[in-house]
Amino acid sequence: MNKIIWLINDCLTTIPGTKTFWHDLLEWIPGMVDKTSVYTPFNRLAKRIEINYFWTFKKPDLVIRNGSFFRKLNINVKTISLIQDIYENDRFQQEVIKSSSCLVFNSEYTYSFYKDLVTGPYRIIPLGVDFDYFKPLSNKQDIKKRLGIKDKTILFVGSSNTIVKGFNIVEDLIRNTDYNFCLVMKDEYKTANPRVKVFNKVTHDQLLFIYNACEILICTSYRETQHLSGIEAGACGLPIVANNIGVYYNRYNEPFGEISDSQDYKAYAACIKKVFENYEWYKPRKTFLSYSLDKESCKKNWQELVTQTLNL
Repeated sequence: MNKIIWLINDCLTTIPGTKTFWHDLLEWIPGMVDKTSVYTPFNRLAKRIEINYFWTFKKPDLVIRNGSFFRKLNINVKTISLIQDIYENDRFQQEVIKSSSCLVFNSEYTYSFYKDLVTGPYRIIPLGVDFDYFKPLSNKQDIKKRLGIKDKTILFVGSSNTIVKGFNIVEDLIRNTDYNFCLVMKDEYKTANPRVKVFNKVTHDQLLFIYNACEILICTSYRETQHLSGIEAGACGLPIVANNIGVYYNRYNEPFGEISDSQDYKAYAACIKKVFENYEWYKPRKTFLSYSLDKESCKKNWQELVTQTLNL
């Protein structure tokens, strides 16, 4: 008998034409039913699902849901909840954590905020990056020339938000060092600095080439549950300099890059200098693959988890 599995979130993606982890789950897990097909705001989502469950003749054997933003579901069905957003004082999220059959956290860093609440089964399964797509390209110098990116360029991917993304550290690094920088911005940030190349709102195809034109990626965020752009850059061969967050959490002295010991540009500058001086020692692509950050590992882990949960 085929199992029925409901996928529950407000939608699969908020950006038309893009593909997210929720799309991947629909492809990977047999018997999945997309309950996001009718867009419902989070404040009404749980109630709609409960009504749908009551009137549905073929009840689901399992629910896979976003573990954040909406309350627990008052339905009698096994539930896997994905926690990839940190709202540690949110009552709804705490109720979801306590009531789920199994929890999935996208990193040890995310789990560290909730470990005192977790009493049942849980797994750490990072969202997978496509390592077949994001990879080192052979024509690096041609790409640099075409994009106007100089040698020994440091890359930042994010926004000019200082509170969340720590962009003040990026600005301090630009002002106080002689390095060249490339900024891939989600907002409309511009600068006339000749050492800084800015791209705004680029596609994944463009990102692949930008990654391959740069030498180091910096992550100055104060909080990232995983940091997908860093994994993508590492898959393309770029060492990472980051705060102790996301997939880098407590992974000191490992060859993906360096962890800054403070949110200060001088600490980041010291890490950048160390990376450039020992550049050949760093093996970010190989290291990230050993962390199971690729899409195939993600698929395998989720398929195994679904089978185990259905058999509980």
